[in-house]
Amino acid sequence: LEEYETLEEDTKIIVSTSKEEVKEEEEEELLGSSKDVTEPFTVLLLGVDSKAEGIANAKSFNGDAMILVTFNPDTLTATMLSIPRDTYVPIACFSGKVENKITHAASRGTKCVVNTIQDFTGIKIDYYVKINFAGIVDLVDALGGIDVEVPYAFCEQNSKRKWGKYTVYVEKGKQHLNGEQALALARNRKKNTKGMKACGTKYNQGTRND
Repeated sequence: LEEYETLEEDTKIIVSTSKEEVKEEEEEELLGSSKDVTEPFTVLLLGVDSKAEGIANAKSFNGDAMILVTFNPDTLTATMLSIPRDTYVPIACFSGKVENKITHAASRGTKCVVNTIQDFTGIKIDYYVKINFAGIVDLVDALGGIDVEVPYAFCEQNSKRKWGKYTVYVEKGKQHLNGEQALALARNRKKNTKGMKACGTKYNQGTRND
């Protein structure tokens, strides 16, 4: 927020602590399915909240979008199961597999997410596709934008989590959205009282949720 741009100069750090989380293994070594193309297979679509340009070594804290897609090559159909990010389940890589919100499994890497979902659903995951904020922006822009029926006018941070002159505005109704606008719509789930200075009343109308 603009009124807090000088926060670092206006405050004094008395004490600080930090904790480093280590991923269990490299992402590329995670899965290695040997299924034939004639067999059904399941893909995990995973969206993480990293704002980095690349995905390979980008640090992420939450896995906020998790969809299991199972393809049946015999019937040429697919079934999709969306897992809400706040689903409370045993986390495979946490000590003692203690229960927590499933979104937090992503902080320990993709293997933790995959194993947690497999334990929870009993579904074997053969492959995964992982994307972050920058990836969504690039993907939608590469498609030339997407047409969406936007349920309400809103404003949101951009892909770098910045307000002010970077604020993304989207109008209600059928809109052709670019990458930044599409990401903003995917992320928007509550009225932005902190961003009211940038947004104004118009962009904080309507009922919204996860």
